[in-house]
Amino acid sequence: MRKLSAGGQKALNVVHLTAASVWTACVLLLLLFPRLVGPDTPDEGVRMFVALYRFTDILVLSPAATVTVLTGLAYALFTPWGFRRHGWVLLKWIISLGLVIWGTVHLGPSVDALLAWSRETPAGLARDPRFLGALRLATGAAICNTLLLFGVIAISVFKPWKNLGSKGQV
Repeated sequence: MRKLSAGGQKALNVVHLTAASVWTACVLLLLLFPRLVGPDTPDEGVRMFVALYRFTDILVLSPAATVTVLTGLAYALFTPWGFRRHGWVLLKWIISLGLVIWGTVHLGPSVDALLAWSRETPAGLARDPRFLGALRLATGAAICNTLLLFGVIAISVFKPWKNLGSKGQV
């Protein structure tokens, strides 16, 4: 397969690292956001929280995560890194793709449902068991995403299983 030039690889690297940085920053924000609301938060404050959470998750994090996965695929296909040559690249891509699929299939719809619920529920949002359950889910998802993304970063730094395709070296 045709490989990117050095300039093309650098441009790909800029896009990949920027998208990955935005993705990681958004996950950290989503980890902190639930601390903004408490049982005494007014209903409009809860609605604003949910809208901000959705904006960050759906409109910023999701595109950044998708771009990260797609540029990771481009790295594997159009640069010498490859999936078969460097097993750590494949592991990063699998983890990242898994996070995007999990977020798209499970978390995204729950965030949209929470937004709709917050608009339809007239009062007492901060103490509603559905909202409290959503906060627990959001916190758990953010912790899981944070740990996995920092794991991907560690894999990028330490590069385990380097050069798998190079004469059987590990």
